[in-house]
Amino acid sequence: MKFKPITKTIQNLASYFWSHRILKAVLKGVAIYIAITSVFGLIYFLFDSLDFKSAAGAKTVHFLDYIYFSAVTFTTIGYGDIIPKAGAGQVIVFIESCFELTFIPVFGGFLAYKFLQRPNDILLTDNFFIRYRNQHIFLSSRVGNKGKNLIDCSATIELIQIAHNVKRTLYKREISTPLVELTWFLEIRLDGEENTSALEQLKILMTNPGTSLIRTTVVGYDSNSGNLVHVFKYYTMDKLVYGGKFEDVFIWEGIKRTKPDWTNFNKVVSLTMTERQSIDILLR
Repeated sequence: MKFKPITKTIQNLASYFWSHRILKAVLKGVAIYIAITSVFGLIYFLFDSLDFKSAAGAKTVHFLDYIYFSAVTFTTIGYGDIIPKAGAGQVIVFIESCFELTFIPVFGGFLAYKFLQRPNDILLTDNFFIRYRNQHIFLSSRVGNKGKNLIDCSATIELIQIAHNVKRTLYKREISTPLVELTWFLEIRLDGEENTSALEQLKILMTNPGTSLIRTTVVGYDSNSGNLVHVFKYYTMDKLVYGGKFEDVFIWEGIKRTKPDWTNFNKVVSLTMTERQSIDILLR
């Protein structure tokens, strides 16, 4: 029983480090390494630039011996059983060593980045919504988080119009939350007196759809690595649609959540005719 937590920790670490994106990065590096050493092995062969006399005992030289020398040269192992001939061999070794000096730190840095980076798992809805919910009307979108929890998050909704080749922000609203686990709703109530300005500016955008945009920006920190996460999206007016309640991505079963169903992320409940009329009256 004592070893179960340790075993679980090891399994979690293995799952994290050898996730699909990490394994894919490693395989890319190995493929590039094989390709480079094979090309230089071919060059050594074509220029007959290696001396096998120093090898212990007489042996038949094969093309793979040239690949082998290229590999040990590229990794700076250098056993000394094969040496480059003066002239062409030395020049080719010098060139390959330059490739090695570039490849190793670049690939190492790339691999470290893959270990630390936040994968592209922060979602913003395909559409922006004018939603009728609980007898109120909201300008609304939803944020989805498929990865580790996000902390200290802030989001900005901006109503933008392009006029005389200048982008102007007509209205800006900032929303914050200390934690985003799976979903986060970004909403501005349009039928309340506190957001009269938002309603009026939205009307301007809707009457000038060809020069109007809505932009959502989300910033937060990965709770696991502490790395900054930043996503944003522009919406044209044809992406502004009516809707009701968002479809559930998960359901609470007591104090536990069901497995997320991300196919529902962009879906909203259809409005009744009365609800649509309420929105139309507000936007006149």
